Amino acid sequence: MSWKIDARIPVTIVEEPPVLAGPVALLAEEALPEGVGPPTLCAIFRADERQAHPDGCACCNGLGAAAGALAALFRQRAVGGVWFSSVVALVRTPAGRAELEEALSRDILTIARYRLA
Repeated sequence: MSWKIDARIPVTIVEEPPVLAGPVALLAEEALPEGVGPPTLCAIFRADERQAHPDGCACCNGLGAAAGALAALFRQRAVGGVWFSSVVALVRTPAGRAELEEALSRDILTIARYRLA
């Protein structure tokens, strides 16, 4: 008998402001929505925007904004002790959805840490 466990953090993509419950992080495109209960942790990304670290930065060189925001959430979870067991991603544009889906399917660090729910 073999076991297969996927311990990566699940990411649920939504287009309407979500109702948050439990230890969940919120990833929002452009801005945090009004009226959403307090997430455990939150990050914002803007489609087609690159990370602000200097050129050649080993931690985020070439990452799109969605992958960078997910990496920032993971770092905060790992070193800050702010625990979350899932991410709800609020996308507002087709470009934002495409960038997030690309990160979840092509960025090696994002794939190692997260999976599409």
